[in-house]
Amino acid sequence: MALMERHERIAKAIQVSGKKKGEIATECGVSPSSVTQWITGESKSLKPENLFALAKATGFSAMWLAIGQGEEHDRQHEIPSNVTAISSNVEGGPVPIRDGAVPVVGIAKLGAQGYFEAIDYPVGHGDGFVLISSSDENAYALRVVGDSMEPRIRSGEYVMIEPNKPYVSGDDVLVQIADGTTVQSMIKVFMHERDGLVRLLSINDRHAPMSIERERILKIHPVGAILKPSRYVATS
Repeated sequence: MALMERHERIAKAIQVSGKKKGEIATECGVSPSSVTQWITGESKSLKPENLFALAKATGFSAMWLAIGQGEEHDRQHEIPSNVTAISSNVEGGPVPIRDGAVPVVGIAKLGAQGYFEAIDYPVGHGDGFVLISSSDENAYALRVVGDSMEPRIRSGEYVMIEPNKPYVSGDDVLVQIADGTTVQSMIKVFMHERDGLVRLLSINDRHAPMSIERERILKIHPVGAILKPSRYVATS
């Protein structure tokens, strides 16, 4: 059976919800004609806020609506009956699976030394988004091109960066450094900061460890997740 197109999934979700197009339009904050275009496939653009409003209005999963993957409906994690004997050390009730979207703001074109051009686009103004939830409202994603970080991060995958999250030794981080009049960025493994120097390891063994003066470092942002290309959704 062929995978349903996005507009077909949207049409199914609205039909199953039992709501009229006008009701969906009101809940999504758009015009009824926009909903019609989503259903017919005439509109190829679907902003993240519209996607999640549509998911909430219909009860369907935003991920399924966007890319046809995962469960159609939002579900909660459940403890299987066959593990009740070992569940006494687990506190709290089921945790709902959260849908989320993080904007893709640029491409990390990795060169021989693992550097790429500085990425400083405004958060929320980029090339589509990836489906993942983050509690960091300033989280952003980069598409990785090149093989200098394989096998951990492969060309074509996405890295989600969470600038407001803490990081510790062993964490993957995006580091921006001032190099004369230019700014260079790289993804490394943070080890420690001592005596004014930040020690970084390479993702793989192709490049030697490095120590950089802290005053040269413009930012260190932790990598929150590595995402497969299937998580990407274009907005146009």
